[in-house]
Amino acid sequence: MLYFTSDLNTYHIEASDGQMGKVQDLYFDDEKWVVRYAVLDVRKWLPTRRILLSPASFTSIDTENQQINVKHDKETVRNSPSIPADATFSSDLEMALTGYYGWSRYWLGGLLWGVEDMPGVNIDDRELEAQEMSNEPQHNLRSEQETGTFRVHANDGKIGEVSDIIIDDIYWKVRCVVVSEARLPAEDKFMPVNAEQIQSVDWLEGDIYINSDLEDLNNRTRYESKEALLKAL
Repeated sequence: MLYFTSDLNTYHIEASDGQMGKVQDLYFDDEKWVVRYAVLDVRKWLPTRRILLSPASFTSIDTENQQINVKHDKETVRNSPSIPADATFSSDLEMALTGYYGWSRYWLGGLLWGVEDMPGVNIDDRELEAQEMSNEPQHNLRSEQETGTFRVHANDGKIGEVSDIIIDDIYWKVRCVVVSEARLPAEDKFMPVNAEQIQSVDWLEGDIYINSDLEDLNNRTRYESKEALLKAL
């Protein structure tokens, strides 16, 4: 199933023994554009901590109740490596988290999730052997919320701005960037851009460049709402 990240950012996180908080942000890596962590808002429960969970810990997404169910209980999450609320998420912290929860080290093996295509927690002998020889992750994690303010450019001009991001719940891969085109009428302004078309990103300046010309883009279907766009995919 496909989801807008803006919708998931309103969902609650439900542990096996009760609610922990809400999704605050989603971090994806800038190589394969796959969501690696949900950042939780747990201020009411652990006010000085920042909690990150991999999709490998998710058991289901409950759209009716707007919650993501996870396999851990609260005590397991409470005892996870401590990340202060104002700390930068470093490679050392990421290695500590994957070790604590037993998550697959997705940067190994070449597939979307390391030695597997889908997120999981079963580390096999192949990966353990690779981990012994591995260095720290050679990628950067990017904030979905920050990316949601980026400008989008074709080869020959600006298209518009990021309005939303669409991901799937099987691989947790970014499938589309939804572009809002300010130059179009308000009732017909949303256009999907496949993530595979992204040529480069200036993360510092906030610009996404796609491998297409404005003339080609003008022939694409636009949608009057994001919901209509999602139904068409």
